Amino acid sequence: MSTYDLLLNGDVWDAQNGSRSDHWVAVQDGTIADVSAKKPGTAASEQTAETILPGLCDMHVHLVWDGSGDPVETLRSESEQETTLRAVRNAREQLRGGVTTIRDLGSVDDISITVAQAVKNGWIAGPRTYASGRTVIISGGHDPFWGLESDGPDACHRAIRQLRSAGADLIKVSATGGVYGQAVGEDPGVAELSLEELTAVVEEAHRFELDVAAHAVGREGIANAIEAGVDTIEHGNQLDPELLDTLAASSAAYDPTLYVYADIAAGGNGDIPAYAQRNAQGMYDQHAEAFRSALDTDIRLLAGSDAGSPDVPHPGLHLELQQMVAEGMEPTAALEAATLAAARELGRPGLGLVEPGTPADLVCVDADPRSDVTVVAAPQAVVKDGMLVD
Repeated sequence: MSTYDLLLNGDVWDAQNGSRSDHWVAVQDGTIADVSAKKPGTAASEQTAETILPGLCDMHVHLVWDGSGDPVETLRSESEQETTLRAVRNAREQLRGGVTTIRDLGSVDDISITVAQAVKNGWIAGPRTYASGRTVIISGGHDPFWGLESDGPDACHRAIRQLRSAGADLIKVSATGGVYGQAVGEDPGVAELSLEELTAVVEEAHRFELDVAAHAVGREGIANAIEAGVDTIEHGNQLDPELLDTLAASSAAYDPTLYVYADIAAGGNGDIPAYAQRNAQGMYDQHAEAFRSALDTDIRLLAGSDAGSPDVPHPGLHLELQQMVAEGMEPTAALEAATLAAARELGRPGLGLVEPGTPADLVCVDADPRSDVTVVAAPQAVVKDGMLVD
């Protein structure tokens, strides 16, 4: 009998292999060594669960935000050191919640890049983090508190080089205004970075093999972002049938972040700024319709919670999955958006699979998430890089 670091027993699911009833998952040296119907050996630690699935991927979070009704106000009231410690705590909570991989898409002072490197170096506990750091924006554009103001193609080139030097894993741009962030001076439906500027960003980022995620709420900005060749459209509130066809024909994926907009439109816990609620109320019906229409296309759908945003906690991915299902997505498809689809988008497909030779990032839950996706909010056990998370 072989000896392993860890053995897990339960129904095993991933989007490629489907469900395998009452199987054993053997983990050795950070990798899945075996998945079998019979117990393959012994281990110092054994865990039993109803369902074992790949570690979850949240493709849109903000570690520096606290998930209060007005996280920008929190940022204004605390020091950089306090914000850094908050980000470290939020990373730990994400991991404990079964989210083993995240994309952090917007951070003051490039704090998320520092956190990502600290996780990679083993200094702190947290999910595998792909961080963009500051966001490329126009002067005074969306989310100026973490914006790298870049007016004109030359400035956009310089911004990419600065972010690359800072250690960014990808680039975030604001193609439009936003629902939340500034009460005065922006409109969520208005394009901000021009097509010429977005094209410069994408060309320079891709030259350095960095993906580009575009905050894109309004129609014109979404169209510009797709034409420029960004890798992911974030939000996409004003996607219409014509733009959906354009997106489907492109190479970009769609990360709708539904829950945060539905919640802000509804007023959250009653502490969300009035201007943000008004903006979201003018957007959500079209946003939800766009998402439902996207379900009938070949568009690659990802799951991102916008955790840290107004009244969205760390972790918040279960809320996004719940909203996706409420708007018509099959639970298995929602789970795929948070596992295999996300892992493929990151160039690490093995992170979304439970099969021999893949990284041992796993989450164990006490029910079948294909019946109720919200069960992933309370994992029995979480494994990252072959190690049980405390």
